[in-house]
Amino acid sequence: MAVSKKSPKIKRETPKADAAEAPKPSKREVKAKRKEKLSKTGKIVLVAIGIAAMLLSVSAMACSGVLNEVQSKEDYKLTGGVAATVNGVNIKEDSVTEQIMSMRQSAYESDKDWAAYLSQQGLTPQSYRENVINSIARQYLLVQAEKDYGIKVTQEDLDKAWKDAVEGNGGDEDAFVETISQLGFTKETYLENIKSSLAQQKLREKVAGVKKPSDEDIVAYLNENLGSYNDARRSSHILFKVAEDATEEERAKVEAKAQKVLDKLNAGEIEFAKAAEKYSEDGSAKNGGDVGWDKLTTFVTEYQDALSGLSDGQMSGLVKTTYGYHIIKCTGQFNVQTVSSIDEVPEGIRDAIAERIKTTAESEKYSEWLTEYTEKADIKINEMPEEVPYNVDMDKALAEGDKADKKDADGKKDSTK
Repeated sequence: MAVSKKSPKIKRETPKADAAEAPKPSKREVKAKRKEKLSKTGKIVLVAIGIAAMLLSVSAMACSGVLNEVQSKEDYKLTGGVAATVNGVNIKEDSVTEQIMSMRQSAYESDKDWAAYLSQQGLTPQSYRENVINSIARQYLLVQAEKDYGIKVTQEDLDKAWKDAVEGNGGDEDAFVETISQLGFTKETYLENIKSSLAQQKLREKVAGVKKPSDEDIVAYLNENLGSYNDARRSSHILFKVAEDATEEERAKVEAKAQKVLDKLNAGEIEFAKAAEKYSEDGSAKNGGDVGWDKLTTFVTEYQDALSGLSDGQMSGLVKTTYGYHIIKCTGQFNVQTVSSIDEVPEGIRDAIAERIKTTAESEKYSEWLTEYTEKADIKINEMPEEVPYNVDMDKALAEGDKADKKDADGKKDSTK
């Protein structure tokens, strides 16, 4: 709900067609719809993180010479056997099958849909399997690399990461725990994932760390990419929250409260930063409402449109968004033809560019290291069993699917005669 870069809820939203004409749902309907949406999202997210969860067991299973995975509850036949070996450590065929089937069963139940998806991606069941195996193998090798390079994640690291995650999602720890529980996590399992991510980030820094870019590097990059930063505006805001299922009466009360604060600001009775600290219901309140530069953050449409119309030092009226009512103040503007000195670049933009240059350089160096490290490993992939449940005859599945679609279309046409 914040308009801070750290919050995932400020992503620009796609407007819904004919929203104004739709009847307002009841609170019960809103809650039911939200629960249904979360359920669907949870399933997709769990599919996406399935391999991450599986790989968390890699280090433990490597001790027994097997890379394993939590057993699937879905009903399909497993073949057993060994899909591949990584430096002599087995990757179970069933682990690969369960990972692939978690993807297939999430959205591609029919052979035609599954074959169509594979075709669109330029894949076959065999090449998809090979990609999954390589992913598992690479993760195992990274775990080994963490040991080789003495990578350690401390409790202090985990505590900070947890605190940042909570603050980045509204600041309410109980609400955050409830949210991740809907996605299949407990605090403990979520922290296990964070620990894995932090370990890999530390490894990345160790094997592919680069120097901080110089002022000259930043100036050169900015001049080459002025279109991405020119006309940026820095802003602060005061947010008065409105619940998604608020009644018109409840919304009106919040609007009235916001208007009173706006009147005080216009009358000079209170400074904007002080008002933000006192009244704003956003995490940026502690910083006087500052949410940074708009070219570096994706704001919701209404906020962005209002800010775009403000000049440096100018304040908006009440701006209504899906999160409530905002009072926005433009606190800086960046617009140049060219940059000759680092002093001409605002600190926020300077830091963002420095981070981008550093990240790009690290990514290239890390990619080279990972390729070299992986090529040194002894990875042997065995032939795919024909009876695995994700195997389909691509041409046959697509052809039969087209026939079925034509039959359905003809049937609907006949029923309208």
